Amino acid sequence: MGEGLYSYDLKSTALRPQLATALPKVSADGLVYTIPLRQGVVFHDGSPFNAEAMAFSLRRFMENGGQPSFLLAEPISEVTATGEYELTITLKQPFAALPSLLTFFGACAVSPKAYQIGPGKFEPKIFVGTGPYKLASYGSDSVRVEPFADYWGEQPANRGVNLQLLTTPASLFNAFKTGAIDVAYQGLETDQIQRLQKRCGSRWLASGRGPG
Repeated sequence: MGEGLYSYDLKSTALRPQLATALPKVSADGLVYTIPLRQGVVFHDGSPFNAEAMAFSLRRFMENGGQPSFLLAEPISEVTATGEYELTITLKQPFAALPSLLTFFGACAVSPKAYQIGPGKFEPKIFVGTGPYKLASYGSDSVRVEPFADYWGEQPANRGVNLQLLTTPASLFNAFKTGAIDVAYQGLETDQIQRLQKRCGSRWLASGRGPG
């Protein structure tokens, strides 16, 4: 749902531009990073993405006081929009790893219309970003995301994804066995993994319902 200035190429460890259009231009003293931004991008609420919006997003991440905010708050002195689609980041001291830090999901672009800057002003039940999926619903035990029709890039090849939040390994294990879920992330006990591996020839696993 969210996108940052940079991401990693899935086939390597190389950085690639995402909402940026190129790697930063760095000043001779290593303190000023100038980043060109992608044009024609809109947030899920229809508002335009530009340098002001990206500067807002980074300042919000640094100033709202969440636990990982130090990642950018410590090295960065100032974030400013120096053009409609040009972002300038000034550091307190040279820090060559800055572009890698900008891949962190907390530093993604969010709509200034949907959020505020200030300690503790978080909105954990909403998300308004620029990604190929938008948040359709958020519940205590489930989340649904749907394709964003105005996404700037390639559209998802499905009609959406249902995320089920399971609180125990037993619930996750049973969901696998009954075919209630297609993909799981963490949570299984070692003996449960071994039991699933032994069932590799079973119908539910062969039909694509299991982890293999």
